[in-house]
Amino acid sequence: MKQLRIIPTLLIAAAASLATACSSTPKCTIHGVVTSQLDSVWLYDMEMNPIDSCAVKDGAFTFTTDQSTTLVCGIMSKDQSIRIPLIPNVKDIQVTIGDGPASVTGSPLTEEYTSLQQWLLQQYNDASEKAMGLITDGKSGEAAAVMEEMRKTLADHCKEVYLNHLEDPVGIQAMNFLIDVVPDEEFIDLYKQGGGLIKNDAKLGGYYEHLTLSGTTVIQLQADGTVTEKEGTLDDYIGQGKYVLADFWASWCGPCKDEALFGVKAYNDYKDKGLVVLGIPVKDKIDGTKKAMADLGIYYPQILDPRQDLANRFDVQSIPHLFLFNPDGQVVQHGMRGEEIDALLKTIFQ
Repeated sequence: MKQLRIIPTLLIAAAASLATACSSTPKCTIHGVVTSQLDSVWLYDMEMNPIDSCAVKDGAFTFTTDQSTTLVCGIMSKDQSIRIPLIPNVKDIQVTIGDGPASVTGSPLTEEYTSLQQWLLQQYNDASEKAMGLITDGKSGEAAAVMEEMRKTLADHCKEVYLNHLEDPVGIQAMNFLIDVVPDEEFIDLYKQGGGLIKNDAKLGGYYEHLTLSGTTVIQLQADGTVTEKEGTLDDYIGQGKYVLADFWASWCGPCKDEALFGVKAYNDYKDKGLVVLGIPVKDKIDGTKKAMADLGIYYPQILDPRQDLANRFDVQSIPHLFLFNPDGQVVQHGMRGEEIDALLKTIFQ
């Protein structure tokens, strides 16, 4: 599972734990200048949970949040067409939003974070364009060599960046890329060198657990609060004569937890009518999955997907993403959200 096509999602999706705030925590003020047509903006954490919102007045806005070198937050417009990552590790940050790419100044750590992201994407795009030209000319072997050389270049650079950022979000971003380009043994060694921020990251920790822990692939919360563990695969459930609703999600994803409540409703409403409901936590630590199950009352089985193998199998580009399979295992519909899920199930079970 070395699929570079999901790099942009991974990079954007790179996340860090939110530090506990207290009244004495120094504040970071984010000053924004807007030259495009925006009437309001949101400040959010990387789980997509809103922190604050404000109106754009006279082409400007201001947010105040706690200073932190471990938090990646972002600014987002109402339609989400603008998403700007930043690390609030200084007293003042300036953000400029116009018709072109947004800029963030005043935080060197943010600038390193953004620079790494842009460099990775540029290297990938340049190599892909060159490789496609070679393939068009019938030189598939040379094209493969170009892509392999690009992976090596990016891996070497990301390892250097990571080792210089073992305690901040730039290191997390670099490690999220290294998942796809270094051997498993090397990933384990690099992960062990990371600080607490790396160890607490759900996606990196989930992948590490997959490489180092054996046995558990399906977990399920029981009524008494215990969690059972067993071997199993998705194919043990789909194509077995029942409709199956499968929810690709993760405990680190705020919208996923909101959407999971519709899966809980579907389970409670239709389990006795033959519906099977499954959760598929993607790149998630087991402890995080278990806590979210208990918090949300999720009692249906969870098929762990720490390497994103199942997500790649069904071309899931972002989460949450739900699939409904018919009794023969064919996809009836996918990408349903909210009340659409209940409406679809009513056409089948009522």
